[in-house]
Order: sequence, then structure tokens, then C-alpha cells
Amino acid sequence: MDRPDPRQMLVSARERRAEGAEPPHLDASLDRVRRGYYRPAGADLTASDLYRLRIHATREARTERLVFSHASAAELWGCPQLAADTAFVHATRPGKARRTSAGVKVHRSVIPDDHVVRLADGLVVTSREWTAVQLAAALPLPNALLPLDHLVRLLNEDPTGDPAGLAVVERLVALVPAQMKGGARAERNLRLADPRSDSAGESLSRGQMELLRVPRPQLQVRFPRGDLPGDDVVDFDWPELETFGEFDGKGKYFRSDLTEGRTPEEVLWDEKLREDRVRRHRPRAARWGWDIALSRDKLGRVLAQAGIRPGTR
Repeated sequence: MDRPDPRQMLVSARERRAEGAEPPHLDASLDRVRRGYYRPAGADLTASDLYRLRIHATREARTERLVFSHASAAELWGCPQLAADTAFVHATRPGKARRTSAGVKVHRSVIPDDHVVRLADGLVVTSREWTAVQLAAALPLPNALLPLDHLVRLLNEDPTGDPAGLAVVERLVALVPAQMKGGARAERNLRLADPRSDSAGESLSRGQMELLRVPRPQLQVRFPRGDLPGDDVVDFDWPELETFGEFDGKGKYFRSDLTEGRTPEEVLWDEKLREDRVRRHRPRAARWGWDIALSRDKLGRVLAQAGIRPGTR
């Protein structure tokens, strides 16, 4: 499905006044995006779409040149993120100290010229590499791994020979400036990034596991199906504990691109048969969804019930 074009949806209060039209804040068919900018009220937009609208509206509203960065750059590069990280539109510029106004957070920093990119829609944004470095320095765990896993996946040119993206990670770590605020955090978070995380929920779960200090799992592990062709792939595997783990998002049961024409009941039955096969290799299992992954305490309890507890690393 094509995403809506923010440039075609934005309505400027200034332009409405120039045309002599009704002020947009009095028009029930419009919803406010930010000060001075509106959108059609009936549009079916995701949280990501709405954030992109705010970014474009910010570009239209500001007179100075802005390089969109941090969470805003991550959005423009298609990264999954937690809502808390997109509360502001983020931009970076040298000179003035960091400030926040009208929902925009401006960061003080110099961006290398070769890490400033102009996108097809005209927005100027930090490169994928520099976006990863900035996010790694700015975001805490577990939030950081959602965009970082995605960015390392985008940058990994050898997913077969280097599935963990180790070469990409080393290249990103080398970009961290020596005097960068949060540089130690940036290096730590970058070294935790792994492109094999197959969903935002898996990335969030891994970030929580780091904070819980449970043993680090192997990712996307394959188990032969015996007499059946192919393999069963699990999200997380702790072979030393004879336990596997699965993050179950609702999409597995309801999204047409994942269900392949099956009903939710058929998907559930197939998943039960799959788990039975995997249990021949790993007797214990831990399963959780978004509500559990968002709560460190709840995830810790689910993992502990399957024998996955904090330990030395």
C-alpha cells in the first residue's frame, strides 16, 4: 500500500488567510498537525504517517535550514520506533545551544558533509550511518534497538556472509566522535544491534533482556522438521538452557501478507504443530507479545518461568 504524500495533505493557515477562506481551526473537516498547519480529518493515517506530517510541516514552517536527525531521521529511513521517541521533531544544526519550541527539538552538533542527504521529497536528513550514531548516543535501552537493528539491516551489504552485520557495526562504532556526548552509550548500543531481529517486537525484547541481564539468546535459529521439508525458525534460542523463545505479534494471526490466506484459527493450529516440532529439540518455550515486551518486569517473569534468569555474562 502506498503511503500518503504529506506534501499533498498539509493545509497552511497562512495560505488559507491569503485566499480569504475560513480559518482552518474553525473548519471541522481539518485536524491540527502543528501550529499553522492542518490535515484532512477523515484521513486514515498511522502513527508513522502523522509523524511524517509533523516533520514536513516543520520544514514548511521554519525559515532556517534544518537537517532532520535522531528520531525524525529514523522515521524518514523507515525505522520502527517507540512513541516516546517521536514526541518531538528533531533537527541538528551547528551554533546555537539546543532548544525546544513548537514541538521541535534542535540539537547542537556538526554533521560531516558526507552524512547530510537530500531525499526525493526535498527533506534534508542525516545519513543512515549518522542517524544510527546519533540514536545510539541519545536513546536508552530498550528503545535504541528498534531503529538500530533496522538501520544495520539496511546498511548490511553481505547478509549471507555476515548475517549479524558485524562489519557494519564496526564501521558505525568507528564513526562515533571521540568527544561526542553519550559516546560510550553509543558504542555499547551499536554493538548490541543485530539485523537478524525480525521485527520491532523482537528488537524491543532484546533490549529488555539486556537490562534484565539474562543470558543473550541466539537469533533466528533453524530446526529441521524431520520427515517434512524445510526448517522451523525460532526468534530466540538458549541451547544451554534447552529453551526457545517467540515474540508473537498480532500480525502473525491477522495480517494478510503473513497469514497466506489462512484463517486465524488455522494459523493458530499450524503454530501449535510447529511448536510441537521445535519442542523435540528444545523442551521448554517462552512466548510473549507486545504487552509483555513493553514491561520489563512482566517479560522477566515470563522468561524466569521458562528457566531464563539473570546470570553472569
